[in-house]
Amino acid sequence: MDYTNTSFSPSCSAPLKDVEGQSLSPAARAKVDRICKACQDGPDIEALLQLAISEHGLVYDEVRRKAWPILLGYSLTGESPLGYNADWHHLPPHKDEDQVRLDVNRSFIYYPKSWYYSIRQDRLYRLVDVTVDETDRQLDRRKEELSSVLTQVLRSHPMLSYFQGFHDIVQVFLLVLGADEAPAAVSHLSLLRIRDFMLPSLSASLAHLRLLPSILHAEDANLYHHLSQTQPFFALAATICLYAHDIEEYGDIARLFDFLLAHSAVVSLYFFAVIVLSRREELFDIPADEPEMLHSVLSKLPKPLDLEALISETMSLYARFPPESLPFRAWAKISPFSVLKTTRGNFRQQTLNDGVELFEKQVAQLHREQMLEQFRATFWKYRRPTRRVGLAIFIGVMAFWLRRNGFETYAGSAFEKLTTPKMANRGYDVVVDVDDREGDLGHTDLQEDLEFHSSNFNDPTSRNSKLSPSAQPSSGNGPISSKRYLWTLSFYAQFFDVDTSAVLHRCLSALLPFPHKSFLDILDGNPDLYGPFWIATTVVFILFLTGTISQYLASHHDKAFVYNFRLLSGAAGLVYGYTAFVPVGLWAALKWFSSSAAGGSGGGSNSADSSISVVECWALYGYANAIWIPVALISWSPVAILNYVFVGVGFAVSALFLTKNLWPVVSITEAKVSRVLVIVVVVLHAGLAIAIKFLFFAAGPAANDLPKDAPEKGEKMMRAWLGL
Repeated sequence: MDYTNTSFSPSCSAPLKDVEGQSLSPAARAKVDRICKACQDGPDIEALLQLAISEHGLVYDEVRRKAWPILLGYSLTGESPLGYNADWHHLPPHKDEDQVRLDVNRSFIYYPKSWYYSIRQDRLYRLVDVTVDETDRQLDRRKEELSSVLTQVLRSHPMLSYFQGFHDIVQVFLLVLGADEAPAAVSHLSLLRIRDFMLPSLSASLAHLRLLPSILHAEDANLYHHLSQTQPFFALAATICLYAHDIEEYGDIARLFDFLLAHSAVVSLYFFAVIVLSRREELFDIPADEPEMLHSVLSKLPKPLDLEALISETMSLYARFPPESLPFRAWAKISPFSVLKTTRGNFRQQTLNDGVELFEKQVAQLHREQMLEQFRATFWKYRRPTRRVGLAIFIGVMAFWLRRNGFETYAGSAFEKLTTPKMANRGYDVVVDVDDREGDLGHTDLQEDLEFHSSNFNDPTSRNSKLSPSAQPSSGNGPISSKRYLWTLSFYAQFFDVDTSAVLHRCLSALLPFPHKSFLDILDGNPDLYGPFWIATTVVFILFLTGTISQYLASHHDKAFVYNFRLLSGAAGLVYGYTAFVPVGLWAALKWFSSSAAGGSGGGSNSADSSISVVECWALYGYANAIWIPVALISWSPVAILNYVFVGVGFAVSALFLTKNLWPVVSITEAKVSRVLVIVVVVLHAGLAIAIKFLFFAAGPAANDLPKDAPEKGEKMMRAWLGL
């Protein structure tokens, strides 16, 4: 007898019989009467929900045929359900129909061979197991009906993507509702309750699983931490098919569907969380650092399942920790178009058109997220050139904006003040009347006709200084503008306006420990950046070359030698960074302490006469690097002691050069501050020498006897700092 195709609609007046012809118990009959009453016109949704959730659910299939359409909502919206005889055969084939046929052939493994009416023996119902041994012909007919329902739904809604496990859900609806009613129910289920599983990708399905750790943490933090190394993918197979693939008893899966259809979609995750919590002791017996074993255990549901106890505990857990209260902002990360959120509230008023609209919005959101993820991946892959190009574009835009707004005049003047010594610094103490206009006898305009010329009347040993570009005399044709703007090449060209003989003379002066006069006097008020730049660049490449030779000599020759080009980037970072930033720090410190000293002494002339510009600081430190060229050329020696001697000599010569030329400038500050500044200069320079020794010339014959994974601690720290 085919009980699933019985067109029986329960009425509250006819006596209900079980399949053996025995009447239901009074308690069972009373519950069925309440269900029938709740399903009548103008259905009492709240009462029906409580009855579906309560113990034993909707009792048996004849009642479910009336109640499930109400729980799904399509009998409330007045929509015309899709009938089994609808003209869907002429619709275009769905892209997944081949997979549908494969899955249909594997269907009905458990049902209806264990077809089971949930008429219980306990307090309410008598237990009646009905095992239906169907013939192959009957089973083939069921598979044809299942294939028809699946194909009709997919062709009617071609945007849906079939997933393996969907046929397990549909076969339960087919057994309960019959082939005529199942398509309408499955259509509403697909678009309004399991829509996330039928999107083009599994992204939304995986988002469901991210709620599971939050639910576990809310109830049992210890279990959450125990499972923290195990990804929640173990719950995918059970939740995506609403447990229809894992529960073998037909009565149990029908009872579970009563509960799931009566509640929002998120309750399925709470149900799985309760199953995990019920296995707490078993899971703690498995070490937390074995996620594969934990995944294997959790991906299989325990048997048998005490459904009534699990459903009761699920409702309790849901009441204590509703989705909005879950930790880690898990609920906020769920898409507003997900069924997890759209099935909360009065969702049974939603129509199929609403489902299609939500589907399209969700697909658009997933597309945006995928594009963003691809952009992030591409940006991360090309992050270094992207940052460089972005910085160049930013600087170009800012330069254009600043120039357009007239900022270059202000910036050029400000930078010129920083790089050009004051008049008081250079002995501008002679006032000359340069008025040459005819007819102006004895008249002098203090603003237009006077200029300052340098004089060495009082101090014959003071160094000469060139006039500032802004103080050049006017020609007879009118004043010549001497402003050099920060954004023009002429501004930077003034720091490279030096000939080869002058650069060589300055390099030689930097190499001599006791020159005839101060290096600042040799600069003669015209410090350059040409020499410092090329000296630093030469030191960088020679350090890379000789450092590579040193590593080669110290390496084992049983395998091919590999060049370490990180030495080049490390040398550039070390030399350029030291030469560029240490002078600026020193200049800033001198400006600060000299101004404090001048303020404390009433602005005496000593502090003013010994100030130094930032370009002079750069030139001083840049030419001090000249000694490292010969040192680097000879320090690759395999004799370790010689390398120490060579680097020590280079440090001594360059440190003496710096202190000798900086002391007249530093001494304008208080005595204690002067000593501290000199000590800081020497210590920083010693750090440069030590870095050069251990980063580039640490190898030697003894290095072969040391384990490769045990470098000296100081060398290891410096290499980490420089990225070597």
